[in-house]
Amino acid sequence: MNTTANDTSSREKASSVTDLTGQVAVVTGASRGIGQGIAHRLGLLGAHVVVNYSRDSEGAAKTVAAIEAAGSPAVAVQADISKPAEIQALLNTARTRFGSLDIVVANAGLDEGLGPVLDVTEAEYDRIYNVNTKGAFFTLQQAARHVDNGGTILYIGSGSTLRPVAGFGLYGSSKLPAGYLVGVLAQEIGERGVTVNAIVASATDGAGYFSSNNADQQLRALVQNASPIGSRMGTVDDVADAVEFFTSKLARWISGQHLLISGGLT
Repeated sequence: MNTTANDTSSREKASSVTDLTGQVAVVTGASRGIGQGIAHRLGLLGAHVVVNYSRDSEGAAKTVAAIEAAGSPAVAVQADISKPAEIQALLNTARTRFGSLDIVVANAGLDEGLGPVLDVTEAEYDRIYNVNTKGAFFTLQQAARHVDNGGTILYIGSGSTLRPVAGFGLYGSSKLPAGYLVGVLAQEIGERGVTVNAIVASATDGAGYFSSNNADQQLRALVQNASPIGSRMGTVDDVADAVEFFTSKLARWISGQHLLISGGLT
């Protein structure tokens, strides 16, 4: 059965299974795309949400407004996740503003750097790795230090890491290290009842390269027809569904795992 936009895009009715009322969540890179969708969903489920952004204050304000319209408190906080001190300040804001820290979603990243490895410059490498690798590492590290016992840590990975693809050398390799760290942290802090998992998203409509209508239409059509389930791309709500699951009581015995969101595309 195909799901209509009216059924899934707004999620006006939160799942009866997932009630995050009173919990506090931080979502990095939440001014647009996947991060924005995740932050909105957590707000719909009752969480107090700290909306992180780097440059897009207008987008962050829209995210906050949508969460508040759903009946949950939210605040936008600017922080550059390539700087560990700013990550720590971001997480501290959650505790000082709302009193606790239950959920951290490490989503922020740069969907750039496509092209042959032979053409990559040092400046391009530093730009991508500072955010996608260093930023994700220290977000997960700080989350592990600061999240409350019994909390949830999630890393939003990329399907481009599952197999080598020409043209994805810089971007794909920058997303790999944090995925490894997920399994390590699941072992190192599991005794506190904290779960650490990764959601591996394939090409997603409304996010990254496909956030613009100017994206290559031939590539869009190729992706839409690749899933055995149906002729559509993955959506931001598909990723938010997985986040909802991992933050629910249903996932309390699941940690150190990587869930591929791809509509069956392998």
